[in-house]
Amino acid sequence: MTGGTRHVGHNVGVIDDQSPPTRAQRARALVSRTVEDAQLARPRLALGSMVLLCLMILGGSLMPVPYVIERPGPAIDVLGEYEDEQILTIDGAETHPTDGELMMTTVSVDGGPGYRVTPVEVVASWFDRTQAVMPREAVFPEGQTRQETVLTNSVAMSTSQQGAVAVALDELGIEYEPVVMVSGVEQDGPADGTLEGGDVILSVNGSTATDVAGYQELVRGTEDGQDVDVRVRRGDEEIDLEVPAETVDGSSRMGVVLSPGYDFPMDVHLSVGEIGGPSAGMMFSLSVYDELTPGALTEGRQIAGTGTIDADGAVGPIGGIRQKMVGAHESGAEYFLAPSENCDEVVGYEPEGLDVVAVSDFEGAVEATESIAQDGDTEGLPSCDEVVDQTDQTEENS
Repeated sequence: MTGGTRHVGHNVGVIDDQSPPTRAQRARALVSRTVEDAQLARPRLALGSMVLLCLMILGGSLMPVPYVIERPGPAIDVLGEYEDEQILTIDGAETHPTDGELMMTTVSVDGGPGYRVTPVEVVASWFDRTQAVMPREAVFPEGQTRQETVLTNSVAMSTSQQGAVAVALDELGIEYEPVVMVSGVEQDGPADGTLEGGDVILSVNGSTATDVAGYQELVRGTEDGQDVDVRVRRGDEEIDLEVPAETVDGSSRMGVVLSPGYDFPMDVHLSVGEIGGPSAGMMFSLSVYDELTPGALTEGRQIAGTGTIDADGAVGPIGGIRQKMVGAHESGAEYFLAPSENCDEVVGYEPEGLDVVAVSDFEGAVEATESIAQDGDTEGLPSCDEVVDQTDQTEENS
């Protein structure tokens, strides 16, 4: 009987499972399935949200931002070679052996036209004293293209080199003549492949002018559809060329930048590859002066520096001086010549082991270089601390 009772009980249980569920049972079952589905969906939702968040963070970190980052660039000995080519060559004048190094300094700029930087790079640079982050418009004009940037830098470098040579020759009492020259050629412009940077303009459409504005007017006067006849001096050769003029707003143009230049009594060539800008002017002048004077100006020492150079020999301020000091120190320089007008950016940022001297003109740069060469230190030479103190005192008294 016991066994029968178990059997019946079992059968009763089976019959109960197959009977229609009551309303209460259906409600409980629905709640149970809803809870189970929610429990299963929760980890999938969390995982999907995390993946989406990661993608958003990754996308944001790679999205370009309107900033530029200045980093230390290499310091290059103007008396030596760059990219397997001698930087400074002088033909047609007596030159003298040099020793040591006169180093132009550079800055690597990321984020200019045609390039980009990401938020990750910007944030990392904020925490690096050797780098500087600035809004792009503070460095490059709004809307400027990569090609325009290359042309602008090329023109600035060409003009700087011409002025640097002139200042060195002025110091030596060597005369030269002013000319109008091609300082840059627009890529894919009308004159690309015909005119070259460094060409001296002798005439346009058979007429001569005395300055840049005069030659620009002669070009603009070319009739629509006609070529511009240009006679140039390239090296020792005079060449007649035709440039297919491009008409813009009713005026003809050749797609070149004309600048004041000089006809020197010797051929001075400075080659620094694609490096552009005007800030190496002072170091170019010192290097030309060194090669044209007896004895080594540096007497074997490693001297770096930066600064524009004006026609009257004034040394002007430049950008990125903190990065340039770091680059000079990393390249082995022991001394650094800094424009006096940059001294407020120098104080407190001098790399350990780099002695900085403030200079305001070419004559002062020569004197500082000769003093360093002779004494091996900067004692008695103007420092940026002194320049800043004098400026602060002047402002207090005014």
